[in-house]
Amino acid sequence: MILAVFATILFVSAWHRQATEKESGPVFPGKQALLAITLVLVGLAGYILLIEVLGYLVDTFLFIVFLMKVVEHEKWPLTLMVAVSTTAALFITFQFLLQIKLPSNMFGF
Repeated sequence: MILAVFATILFVSAWHRQATEKESGPVFPGKQALLAITLVLVGLAGYILLIEVLGYLVDTFLFIVFLMKVVEHEKWPLTLMVAVSTTAALFITFQFLLQIKLPSNMFGF
């Protein structure tokens, strides 16, 4: 609810700013940004659908790789480093520090 309120406030203020400023750019994103937004939403949908099948570790790793390579077009060394470190940090945080049982695949990870 709070996010929806803040998003509405941000949208209205951006719309109002565009009406008052002559040299401002468009309020809505261009084609490149819309493609990136669509890819992120598709990736999230895939992440949600596959988390029970692949397990948390594999699914999170693949999702971060997807975001880094497909959406951001980063190089492989950086992509793998960020994917491994992010997955490890999230796993340690949820599994050990917060003691939350994460979904695992048939191999146990």
